Amino acid sequence: MKKGFFISIMLLTGLFVYSSFANSNYFDIAEQRIAKYNPKRKDIVIIVDYRKNILTKRLFVLDMKEKKVLISTTVSHAWNSGVMYPNKYSNRHGSNMTSNGNYITRGTRYGYFGYSMIIDGLDNGINNNARSRAVIFHPDTKMKTKWSNGCFATPEETNKKIIDLTKNGVLVCVIE
Repeated sequence: MKKGFFISIMLLTGLFVYSSFANSNYFDIAEQRIAKYNPKRKDIVIIVDYRKNILTKRLFVLDMKEKKVLISTTVSHAWNSGVMYPNKYSNRHGSNMTSNGNYITRGTRYGYFGYSMIIDGLDNGINNNARSRAVIFHPDTKMKTKWSNGCFATPEETNKKIIDLTKNGVLVCVIE
């Protein structure tokens, strides 16, 4: 009985996630935010949909010219922001919380987590401390849990691909 119940829940969750993605128009959101922030690169946008739980694919790399999703993968949020979904955000140093808003990608670096990408927050008072807080894109391999201290941690098998495709001027849009 328990196994059948678990499988039913998983199937329903999968259908909900699929329909939720199908009903979200990420390309419209990306175009609106490109118009607002005028990033250097307009060919690609990263969407992080924090309305989806931490166990599902909720980071999408969009090809804006071809209108197709190039990469879809999981991405972390900070434990201090919530367990399954982030519901508390902070721009404050030492909060170990996720910041919301919009970001721009910068260059790369090698640090404790390996190959990583620097980002800058674009929204004053919301995420403008991202760089000084060391909020970056990095692989999740050295993390002890699924939750970060505020960074965008992605699976190692997609991390390098995301960074190489989106570094230096791509807009990152967090949806909550």
